[in-house]
Amino acid sequence: MKRVLFIAYHFPPLAGGGTFRSLKFVKYLPEFGWLPTVLTTNTKNYWAYDESLLDEIPKEVKIIRASEFDPFYLQIMLSKIGLGKLYQKIKDRFFIPDEKIGWIPFAYHKGVKELTTRKYDLIFSTSPTPCAHIIALKLNKRFGIPWICDFRDFWTRHPYYKYKNQKRESKETKLEDSFIYNADRTTCAFNSIIQKWSSNFIKLIERNIHVIYNGFDDDQTPKEKSKKDSLYLTITYTGSFYGAYNPYHFLEALKQLKDGNEEIIDRIRIQFIGNIEENIKIRVNEYKLGIIIKTFIPQSDLLAEIEYTDLLLLIMPDNSQLPGKVFSYMAIYKPIFAIIPDSEIKTILKKSNLGFFADPSSLNSIKNELLRIYNLWNNNKLQVNPNFDYIQQFHRRNLTKQLVSVFNTVVSNNKTKK
Repeated sequence: MKRVLFIAYHFPPLAGGGTFRSLKFVKYLPEFGWLPTVLTTNTKNYWAYDESLLDEIPKEVKIIRASEFDPFYLQIMLSKIGLGKLYQKIKDRFFIPDEKIGWIPFAYHKGVKELTTRKYDLIFSTSPTPCAHIIALKLNKRFGIPWICDFRDFWTRHPYYKYKNQKRESKETKLEDSFIYNADRTTCAFNSIIQKWSSNFIKLIERNIHVIYNGFDDDQTPKEKSKKDSLYLTITYTGSFYGAYNPYHFLEALKQLKDGNEEIIDRIRIQFIGNIEENIKIRVNEYKLGIIIKTFIPQSDLLAEIEYTDLLLLIMPDNSQLPGKVFSYMAIYKPIFAIIPDSEIKTILKKSNLGFFADPSSLNSIKNELLRIYNLWNNNKLQVNPNFDYIQQFHRRNLTKQLVSVFNTVVSNNKTKK
């Protein structure tokens, strides 16, 4: 069996969306002849923590946990003495690429120790955090082991890239470019990332950059059809709300619908489940629409929470992301109300035969589609005809098989070079 050193900061028991891509690859890699050793953090300072995810890791997989200097404690200390703004200046100037920089020396040391004592065929790193790629690049240069870098999301080409400091942006852009130029292959979670890279890496894209989507697993597939609650149309959103990614247009459309159709709103029940910024929670409650807000819950409990949901809600203001929950939603085979622009997500959902769509910039579009969905539900006609064959290609086992094809190509090419 071939060996891969799998470098991922977000890994169980850390939970949240960033964890599952790594976890599921690690879960299925041994089925395809690859034994991963995971190099990750030992931190417990994270917003989502789920011990039950550890049960999915194959017993033969070795986990190496590296310590880190966590600037969170520096932030707390400076805030207590009234120097919170000083911390922000330190962070912006010195924490490049991000606040996980204190993990790099410890993880690199453990990586060196592991690669010195055991033979590996490949190094794989995934971001965020880009610190994982820094570690992988250093190990690649030191040991000459081929390397694949994986981007789960944008970095410096993100439309909401937050640093206005030109020096920092220049440093980070050069760092990102160095990953793509030095890696033997690059993988990413959606096509929009490649489109942003196209002007810089046109020659590399043709040969060396591959899209491997996020997906779903067996624990996200319903075992039986849920019963319909005839009293209420239940709508559920799972995931995060932050910054521009908020439900305000949806809530405003809902409010307008309520103003003219009080009896309809009384028959709609909505819940948001996930990590929601406090200012967004406050704004949601100000609408007085009876929205139920629940914080992060373990993956094992999430399916039970939405078992009796009639409609899954997806809100995306732009096409800068393709969140993993899109595929989790698809695996449930229920109607999806997607308030999204024309995008890669919309194309995928259309092919799945699960989507009802509205323009995120148009209150009338959202309101009219919601009213149409309600009328379908009220007449017992809110039904979908899932394209099962299409949806199944996003099963995590099938996606891992795609990754293994890239692994095998890189290793084969490396042997040819020698």
